[in-house]
Amino acid sequence: MKIVEIEELRTLREDKPDDLFITCVGFEERCIKSILLSENYKAKNIIIFDYHEVKDKKALPKAAIFRAKTNWKTMLEKTRAIAENEKNIFLIECSRSDPRDVHYKFLEICRMLGFSAFSKGLAITIDISVFLKSYLLVLLKAFESLGESQIRVIYTEPAFYYPERLTLGVKSIGYVPFYNGNSTPLKPNFLLIFCGFEGERAYAVWEYTEPEKTIAFIGSPGYQPQYPKVARQLNQCLINALERNKSKGSKVIEVSARDPDDVCSKLESLWRENQNYNILISPFGTKLQALGIYLFTLKNPSVHAQVIYATPQRYFVNYYSRGSGKMFQYELEMIRRLEK
Repeated sequence: MKIVEIEELRTLREDKPDDLFITCVGFEERCIKSILLSENYKAKNIIIFDYHEVKDKKALPKAAIFRAKTNWKTMLEKTRAIAENEKNIFLIECSRSDPRDVHYKFLEICRMLGFSAFSKGLAITIDISVFLKSYLLVLLKAFESLGESQIRVIYTEPAFYYPERLTLGVKSIGYVPFYNGNSTPLKPNFLLIFCGFEGERAYAVWEYTEPEKTIAFIGSPGYQPQYPKVARQLNQCLINALERNKSKGSKVIEVSARDPDDVCSKLESLWRENQNYNILISPFGTKLQALGIYLFTLKNPSVHAQVIYATPQRYFVNYYSRGSGKMFQYELEMIRRLEK
């Protein structure tokens, strides 16, 4: 199913509530848009992820803490309205530094609810608007343990981003759990890096992986007309390095910032042309691009692609998104088809 814009959140099945609704609370206003537009939505069970943003006062300025608390209050009020039973609202607290945490805690709740690999026809909606991309990829991988499920992704764009870098420094670089791949020293590395407003982290991954060949993706069209230009400016160091290495095939190409199928298709095309390389992918673009990366790994398990991520030393919270823009949905029908 193609990604489509929606005006409100409705159940996947007209005659009964979704089996599970998953969301994440944070300091960005868009984390609550879907539940604010949920008058015709019901779910049997709800899971809310929290990265300790409200509790860790050293990590955020006071204004961001206030916004997170306000969003949490609204989210709790609205989820109580859409849940069949308030006792079936679960909070998962997890650390930003340990994506594995989300995987095991999520599956533990699923087992408690009776969901398993033998489940059939589960209707699951997940709002990915403010998930960390590494956490999102790990959570999507966990869905593969839930049998034949209808997975719907909801994403709300930001109304506005400041045209500035969103983070400072690089704390660590490593593979996203469950996306370790199967690289071999007998093959050179081919890095496919999705560039956003994280130029320092993207360049650090490029240096760390020492690829023979690199493709840097710029999201175009962007959420706003000026964003592709901003992304190029913030990734100029990497782009300059690729220009010096263009004889090896390194270059910058454009890919949709909104369409996971376009991302998946471009990755498949590049992989078919470069099967003598270790395939490394790094997601610093949009969350819908991260969804496209997941689709690529799901459809092409024989590629054994490695997904590499860099965690920052510091977040510039004041430069993160403001307001809520368009809301989209995308159904992962592919999961059901591949598991049959």
